Amino acid sequence: MPLSVAFSEADPRTTTPVSDLSQTGVFVHTDEQLPIGSVIDIRFTVFPEEPVLFEGKGTVVRHTDDPRGMGVEFLDLSHGAREVLREIQIRHEAQKGRNTLTRSHPGLRTHGLVAKLIEKA
Repeated sequence: MPLSVAFSEADPRTTTPVSDLSQTGVFVHTDEQLPIGSVIDIRFTVFPEEPVLFEGKGTVVRHTDDPRGMGVEFLDLSHGAREVLREIQIRHEAQKGRNTLTRSHPGLRTHGLVAKLIEKA
């Protein structure tokens, strides 16, 4: 699923886009790639008009140069976090056919993603 969100390792006012949200992970577009194996906390909201909050942990599993960034795989998601991902996907599918502000930008619009480094590889 395409996604446009904010990401911050330390400062929530600093944002970086992410994309490709799925049931298994997300891609973070960043020039400052954390080492593969790094464990991070991830938090973001989707659908600002009726926010849905996602919170979970992930592991950096890959780096790419085009686009520059890192793939993060979710770790041990709680039942609640899995339900949030399911709700995001259902709402995204429902909005595909509706003419909304999100239709003017590919994917979803989100804000407030915060990732905190737990440990480095």
